Amino acid sequence: MSGRPHPETERPLGGRLQTFDIAEEVSRLRSEAAWRSGQRNAITLRKSEGMNVVLLVLRAGGRLEKHSAPGPILLNVIEGRVTFATPEETVETGAGGLISCSANVEHSVEAVTDAVCVLTISGQADRPSR
Repeated sequence: MSGRPHPETERPLGGRLQTFDIAEEVSRLRSEAAWRSGQRNAITLRKSEGMNVVLLVLRAGGRLEKHSAPGPILLNVIEGRVTFATPEETVETGAGGLISCSANVEHSVEAVTDAVCVLTISGQADRPSR
């Protein structure tokens, strides 16, 4: 199964094996109008088999407002610094940092400096053990 092609790149959003040149993708995101005129830009790299992988570029002060995800998430900071806030806690991390958050936890993300992140979202929360 090759997955559906991304409308801008014509590359599939899924498949048995995918590779990405993050620097090339970041460069392309930063060349688009959404980046030039806004606080953030993103592209979905994979959306298949219950997992979404999104590359996100944020300007300093750019935010992802409060929201939650239906499954657990990982936020991998590639460059820059971000704060990640839940109702109980706020953490800040920089390049090389990895933040993990459970499903359905309300959170927000703010760039402290210009930042590049890879966000991985699992499709479903673990089901309770019986």
